[in-house]
Amino acid sequence: MTAPDMELWLCAYLRSVLADEGVDAQVSNKEPDSLKLPLSKPLVVIRDDSGTRQSAVTFDRSIGVSILAGTRQDDKASNDLARRIAGILSDDEIAMVPGSPIAAVDWDGCNGPYAVTETLNVARRYLTVQYTVVGSW
Repeated sequence: MTAPDMELWLCAYLRSVLADEGVDAQVSNKEPDSLKLPLSKPLVVIRDDSGTRQSAVTFDRSIGVSILAGTRQDDKASNDLARRIAGILSDDEIAMVPGSPIAAVDWDGCNGPYAVTETLNVARRYLTVQYTVVGSW
């Protein structure tokens, strides 16, 4: 039994939901080595911080999400998008999406979004979500 590739699934899912809502954002599991500022569109980076195995078929997965948009002085775009993404990723309905590896949202592991100090002139927000997920053979 192996844990699902949460970065792959969540990136595709979030890209789809944001596009359906008319939000033009880059969603990836990697932050570019060199960011070109100002950003032409918001950047969302999803990271799987792993977790424990709970049973023969389930795993805990802690997910970190960075949202970069706007500037340090003009952070509204980053704040608004971060709150929207927190809502999307922590919605219990995510477990009902066709093909979702998520069995449940673990509310104790959902934190943020909150501001992160950034040396570049971009507003960075960070949040975490935690899931119980189902693996595959």
